[in-house]
Amino acid sequence: MDYVSPIDPRTVRVQPPAMRPGSLAGRTVVLLDITKHRGAEFLDHVERLLQGHDARTLRRSKQTFSRPATVELIEQIAIHGDLCVEGLAD
Repeated sequence: MDYVSPIDPRTVRVQPPAMRPGSLAGRTVVLLDITKHRGAEFLDHVERLLQGHDARTLRRSKQTFSRPATVELIEQIAIHGDLCVEGLAD
C-alpha cells in the first residue's frame, strides 16, 4: 500500500529555517510539555542540558496533547521565550 499525504505539497509555501542563536547563554528557552507519557521526563533532561549552557528555562504545559495549544499559551511562549522545545514522548 502506498502512503498518501493529506497535505497537497503544491499548496504549502516553502519557508526557510528560523535563525539559530550562536549561543544559549542568557536566552530563555520555554520547555513545552504537551502532557504525553514521559514528556516531562524528557524535558527534565533537556532542561539540565540547557542550564549547563547558561540558558534560563521556563516550563509550560498544554492542557491535553490531543488538542492544539491555546492562543494564550502560544502568546506566553512568544512573549517570554527566545526559543521553545516541545516535549513529544511515548
